[in-house]
Amino acid sequence: MIVDKTYWGSDLPLPLSPSDKDVEVYKNYLKEGTTLMLGCTKKLLPLSNRQLDLDPWYDGDTVIKGDWVDNNHFYTNIILDGGLCFNKKLTNDIIKMASKNCEMFISRSFKNKLDTMKIADYFPKVNDFKIAPKELMIYDDYFFYIWKF
Repeated sequence: MIVDKTYWGSDLPLPLSPSDKDVEVYKNYLKEGTTLMLGCTKKLLPLSNRQLDLDPWYDGDTVIKGDWVDNNHFYTNIILDGGLCFNKKLTNDIIKMASKNCEMFISRSFKNKLDTMKIADYFPKVNDFKIAPKELMIYDDYFFYIWKF
């Protein structure tokens, strides 16, 4: 894997970047099998077998260039960090895709816009989802949503 040291997300402050404790939450919910990460969150790279992103910040054998909602391959787990905060349609499209292509979908999503956020316009609450998550973990600035399909 060739890592680009100039990746803009390298210096994201907590809680935009997941903490070590957050990484443990992902680890604890992962089922045995394959894991696709939507995006390329640095701290979650070791948890994923493949990473799907339109514009990944590094090249490697595990990177798939493409749109998250276009995934049509089955993985045991799909993980995402912060990606449900772009807009309602994208959020529901991601969950619909995950419901067809994994057993477990785990996503950390912010409660509202933080001062350090560059892009985020939508902050889903549990009742906003067309397919409701099975579990919800509440933290100060964000939620963990866990879907079991």
